[in-house]
Amino acid sequence: MTVGIWTCQTGARRIRFSAHKLEFFCIQQGRVRLHDAAGVTQDFGPGEAAVIPAGFVGTFEVLEPVRKYFVVLERVAQ
Repeated sequence: MTVGIWTCQTGARRIRFSAHKLEFFCIQQGRVRLHDAAGVTQDFGPGEAAVIPAGFVGTFEVLEPVRKYFVVLERVAQ
């Protein structure tokens, strides 16, 4: 398990989570948009939280400079 605060300026990052990794996050400041592989998007702003599920493939886009806290859980493959 990894926890922390993450900050970033505007931009976009492709993400590909393994089948054993998921992330909970809560936006403290700024706005982000999560794009899944099917093109579905969800926007999050201050006070909003979400879980990026295990196996997720898509893009994490920072629309406004962001500060979020996060918890990443990575299970050992069995």
